[in-house]
Amino acid sequence: MPVKMTVKSNWKDDIAKSMKLGLLEMAVDIHKRAIILAPKDTRALVNSGIIEPVTDGYRVKFGNARVPYARRRHFENLKHPQTLGYLARAGDSVSRGNTSKYFSGKIS
Repeated sequence: MPVKMTVKSNWKDDIAKSMKLGLLEMAVDIHKRAIILAPKDTRALVNSGIIEPVTDGYRVKFGNARVPYARRRHFENLKHPQTLGYLARAGDSVSRGNTSKYFSGKIS
């Protein structure tokens, strides 16, 4: 018996929007976690964190003209060695969790 299926003409756009929304929610959680893990002497580094769109999703970034040392603090921090790799650790922490929560129920 043949099966008839109707697909919306913009279904690819709906999936792409849903994926971008899920990735944005994931980036927000990574940003929040990185703020917790980052060094906080003057809070300038923590306050410099942003989420910016890139071609295939979003990027969480710390540092700006006022905080040029952000990259160095990520890889080398003699004063607070427990904060090394704060952004990478934040990303790992979020990715080890339940990532399906970012994408479940978003595609209808």
